[in-house]
Amino acid sequence: MPLPKKISITTELNAKDRVYQQLREWIITGTLAPREKISDQAIAVLFGVSRTPVREALQLLATQEFVEMIPRSATRVTAVATDQISTIYRPLAALQSLAAELAAAKITPAEIEQLTDLNHQYEQAQIQNQPQAVLTADNAFHNLILQIAANPYVSEFSQLVNAHAQRIENFYLDQLNVEQPVAVREHEKIIAAIAADDTIAAREQMEQNWLHSLYMVQGCVTANQQK
Repeated sequence: MPLPKKISITTELNAKDRVYQQLREWIITGTLAPREKISDQAIAVLFGVSRTPVREALQLLATQEFVEMIPRSATRVTAVATDQISTIYRPLAALQSLAAELAAAKITPAEIEQLTDLNHQYEQAQIQNQPQAVLTADNAFHNLILQIAANPYVSEFSQLVNAHAQRIENFYLDQLNVEQPVAVREHEKIIAAIAADDTIAAREQMEQNWLHSLYMVQGCVTANQQK
């Protein structure tokens, strides 16, 4: 799969961060396919930068297991971690559960309304059968809870693990059953628990929501293995 011909250039980030963020997004969404070789020279030309920030960005992506750098050979996108579903989703469920607990202690009425609006968008995307919009709305919902929780360590680790989960879900996007009214209800229960400052319920409801995603993705993996 070739690199896009054009990209949007922002001056808000340094060269390494611009390359890193864009490459990571392309890997998560599948624009850069699993096991696809990456040319640091081609990327440097595309971004209008030297090869140094490109290599730095690739090294960071390698530490996060999005790419593998083979000495004196090639750099390529890693395979989608379909054999590590539980390894990814269970820690993510724990981190997101902690975020929900922390958010319950500090959420504002305006933020409760924001979460409710995002869950409505999530539900509408399901009704309209827009898989990518479903994933986007779901991610926005959970990211807002991380933002409200305001713990940089929980946020950083959760977003890293979630990036791998998003990659898996994008990989199986055509096979996922995006009509998940039970997930909408789970979001409602999360919002209610956080709004009531019920930290125990917030944690439990969030964990259940992520384990629901775990089982759904595992079902896709199993179905593919049986073909």
